[in-house]
This record gives sequence, C-alpha cells and structure tokens, in this order.
Amino acid sequence: MEAPQQTEIEATANRVEVREQASRLSLLSEEQALSEWDVLRKFFDMAIPATFGRRDIESVRAQVEDGRANVVIAWNPDPRAPVIYAAFLIEAEQYIDKKVFLITLCGGGRIEEWGHLWPHFRNMAAELGFDQIEINGRPGWSKYVGSKAVRHTFIEELKHE
Repeated sequence: MEAPQQTEIEATANRVEVREQASRLSLLSEEQALSEWDVLRKFFDMAIPATFGRRDIESVRAQVEDGRANVVIAWNPDPRAPVIYAAFLIEAEQYIDKKVFLITLCGGGRIEEWGHLWPHFRNMAAELGFDQIEINGRPGWSKYVGSKAVRHTFIEELKHE
C-alpha cells in the first residue's frame, strides 16, 4: 500500500515538530563563527535586506571580528547530520541600570522553525547576566516570543540635495 501524500502544511508541521524535539541554540566563540563564516553568511544574507541599508555582510563580519557582536545558531545536533537552520547576531547594550541582550539580525527559516526556542534565548540571556532581551520583528512574532510589542519603529530615508 502506498503512503498517503502530505500536504505542504502537514509537511511543514512535521519538520517543525522534528526540530522542536532535536534542536538547540549555541553561542559561538569568535573563532567558531569565523571558521563557519561561509555557512553563516548565507543566513545573514537573507536578513540583511530587512536592515534598510544599515548593514552589509562585511559590516556584520567586522562586528564579529572585533567583538562588538556574537553569533548564536539554531541547529539540530543529530550526530548523523548536524544542521544549522538559523543564525542570529547578538549585541549587548548597557543602559544606566539595564544590560540588554539585543538580537539585531535573524537569518534562516521562518520564525515557525525557530520560535519554539525563544525560552532558550531568555535562559541564555539571563545566564549571561542580562536584564532584558530585545528583538525587532513583525507583529506576528509576539505569539512566539511571548511578549507584546512595546513600540513600532518608523523609518524614513532622507534625501540629501
């Protein structure tokens, strides 16, 4: 008997379920990030268009090289076939009395593929001594990150004459 065909939604749900069962976040050292740069670059290239021209891949790499940013990966640690499926650029911001874990670039799959890891981001930030965690994304992300949007960002390009 032939196996029933899955719809695209069922197939996506199954992939997400598998990733939920066997995925983790890892904070990379500078050396690890740079040694895997060819892989990470593909993920960051997906996210750079959403930065409104504020970043390019060279500036992202420079931030990692000089220690102004770190890289976190979402990956499946299956020893038979480990797979990185998302990369995040992390920056720290120190305010008067708050240290903030900023996720400033998210590249890879849709949030449905990594949103289940949000509690692990929270734990990572807390373990590293941060007081707050911040990510900018589309309004629908709030159902994954468990936080309500506290602001909207309005960006306008200015023309210089």
